[in-house]
Amino acid sequence: MKKYLTLFGGISFALFSSSCKKDFVCECTATNSISTDASISTTTVKDATKKQAKAYCISTEDTWSYSGTDYVFTSTCELK
Repeated sequence: MKKYLTLFGGISFALFSSSCKKDFVCECTATNSISTDASISTTTVKDATKKQAKAYCISTEDTWSYSGTDYVFTSTCELK
């Protein structure tokens, strides 16, 4: 009986101590206030946890001023 408990404990430890690292895909759609075109880019985050991949896959918005006109560049990202 002790053999089975030890074996079960070892298997449980191996399963629960392994990290859930895998590859994630971050897809970003970039737009701007100058045109209606949008570009889509994908980035693969390799061997990461979901929390690490979410930290890498962020959306941004930049505003640039040129000759009194503001231009807004937006990148909307989501984890796939």
